[in-house]
Amino acid sequence: MLRPARTAASRPVCNLCSARSLVQIAPWIRTVQVSTATNGDKGLCKTTTWRRCYATRRLDVVKLRADVDQRSRDGFYRLSKSQGSLQLEADKANAIYKDFLAHESKYDHGGHVIRLAKKYACAIEDITDIALVTYKIPDLDDAEKIRQIPASQHKPTAGLMLRGCAQAGDPSAIVHILTAVYTNSIGSDDAARRIASLFPQSEIAKYRSTLDKLCSTSEKITLGPDCLTLQGLFLEKEGQKQKAREAFELAINRSHLQPVAGTKNPLLLPLIAPWNALSYMLASDKDPTVQAQAKKYFLLGAQEADDPLSCYEVTKYEPRTSTNWLRFTSKAAASGHRQAAVNLAEFYQELGKDAKPKLESSGLRDTLDWLLGWKPDSAAALAQEWFQVASNLGHKPSMLQLANYCESVGNQEQAVDYLRRILEPPKSSSQVEEWPQVVQQAQRRLASKRMLPT
Repeated sequence: MLRPARTAASRPVCNLCSARSLVQIAPWIRTVQVSTATNGDKGLCKTTTWRRCYATRRLDVVKLRADVDQRSRDGFYRLSKSQGSLQLEADKANAIYKDFLAHESKYDHGGHVIRLAKKYACAIEDITDIALVTYKIPDLDDAEKIRQIPASQHKPTAGLMLRGCAQAGDPSAIVHILTAVYTNSIGSDDAARRIASLFPQSEIAKYRSTLDKLCSTSEKITLGPDCLTLQGLFLEKEGQKQKAREAFELAINRSHLQPVAGTKNPLLLPLIAPWNALSYMLASDKDPTVQAQAKKYFLLGAQEADDPLSCYEVTKYEPRTSTNWLRFTSKAAASGHRQAAVNLAEFYQELGKDAKPKLESSGLRDTLDWLLGWKPDSAAALAQEWFQVASNLGHKPSMLQLANYCESVGNQEQAVDYLRRILEPPKSSSQVEEWPQVVQQAQRRLASKRMLPT
């Protein structure tokens, strides 16, 4: 029985969805109407009345925002505690947050965090957890209500708490911040950009120095492999490839190839595994003998760590007629790797049209005999299933394939649904449409059916 690699998604998403129902706001919120009537005799504005009304309204909306944020924290902290991203009890976490906010201007951030850790008898890592969870607290859904009250202080305060934890040398805070900084420097990830923007360059330089210190004692800390991996990524970016390789190899030696529950907060930004980071660096080398070494580490991740990315990458070194290609592609696809799902769908689509070329390998023939002998159209049906998986992962060419299939079997309504899904814009405003030609084709087909969305 084929066992899939572990899930490709490394970051939980249920906190935000679940907490939306926990955020409530008084339904009677409204803008106070201020009288600007003038004195008929003197033509003077009743400024005293206006100022009193404005001050009262200002106090009302500030208090209302505080109440909304308090309820949001209560619900979200309890939810996070139940899901393992917060170790402290919700009430204690809330007390630490309020204490930090009340005295934020009195202390430097690092000293403030150390003071709180002593006062509440907790680890600095626990305060990092509070910061990570607080940053994720969702705001109100109603844009109109948001405009009528001050902005939430959750994200900026979480940033200050993280800054304090990083200044105090907490590995979780250092890894989270520098992962955001590195990811933002090589791409257009909105989440990483927003987090990185909370920290000035002068602070980031200090965090790099702290990272070097953490790497020198990496065998003593849980996040030692993550620290070494980050160090390797920065060194590679700076052109110091030999030092980067040493950091990656040390990170691999000190890594748990199978993840251990509770070793790090699930809200930490995802970081590439050291075996994949090393493989990509080797594969990009100009020397063919160095490039060939990349497969070794991809194979390590695929076989020992059940890493979906490693499973997908190792298939590039295998012919499509090999059992290894089918095995690792299936594991990666079953774990949510989008391109692996597309490749598997195309494999079964080709198999359904003409199985002979694929069955030249005796190993692959033995593997697929059960499938081809089960039902005449079983390969084609599997192809449609994997195209469906890929479309659920946002692959628009697969949506077009499914639209074509639905039209071929007379299901026009479902075909239109797939074509409309193709027209949906990218989820992130910073993302460019990946398949503009597919979108144009869907637009033309919907226009011909007069089914363009309004």
